[in-house]
Amino acid sequence: MPQAPSPEILARVNDNFEWWNGGEPQLRHQLDEWWETWEGLRMDSLQVLDVGRGRFVVDVRLWGKGKRSGAEVDQRFAFLYTLREADTKIVRAQLFPDAQAAMDHAENSASAAQSG
Repeated sequence: MPQAPSPEILARVNDNFEWWNGGEPQLRHQLDEWWETWEGLRMDSLQVLDVGRGRFVVDVRLWGKGKRSGAEVDQRFAFLYTLREADTKIVRAQLFPDAQAAMDHAENSASAAQSG
C-alpha cells in the first residue's frame, strides 16, 4: 500500500519540479526553444507516494499554452523514481500514463523480485 513520503523526499521532488519550471534544466538549447514556444508552461507534482524499496510515484500535471496559437495543454502523467540508498539520488525515472499505472508497475516488479 503506497504511503506518504518523508518530508525530505517530498521537498526534494518539489524542488526538482520548480527547477524545471524556472527554466534551469541542462540541455539548454532544446529547452530554450520550448520556453520560446510555450507561455507559462509548468510541470507540477500533484502527489508523491512512497511505494517502497526506495521508489516513489509522482503524479504530474503539465500545463500551459502556446504563445502564438493560444492552444492550451493540460496533461497528466506519472514518474516512478528509484533512489540510490547511499545518497538518495535519483538513479532511474520511468514515465507512465498515470499514477495508477506507475503504482501497478512498482507492485508487479516488487512481486517479481520477491518470487525470483
